[in-house]
Amino acid sequence: MRFKFIDQLVYVALISIAFISFGCLNNDQIADILTPVPQEPLPPGEGLSVGVEAPAFSLPDGDGNLVALSDYVGQKVALVFYATGG
Repeated sequence: MRFKFIDQLVYVALISIAFISFGCLNNDQIADILTPVPQEPLPPGEGLSVGVEAPAFSLPDGDGNLVALSDYVGQKVALVFYATGG
C-alpha cells in the first residue's frame, strides 16, 4: 500500500512539473519550438549510411535558441527523433 501511494505521488509530481514548465514558455517560444525549420530534402534514392557525415541542419532547443549540428563538430552527438499523433 505504501509503495502504491509513493508511485502515485511521483506521477503527480512529474505531471505537475511538466505543466509548470510548459506554462513558463511564452507564445513566441512555443511557436518557435512547434514551427519546423525548412530544410532542403535529400535527392530521391539517396540516404545516409553508418559513418557518413550528416547533412547540415539546425533546430530550436528547449529554450527556443537555434542550435546547428555544426556547433558540435568533433563531439559525439545523439539525435533522438520522435513524432506525436495529431
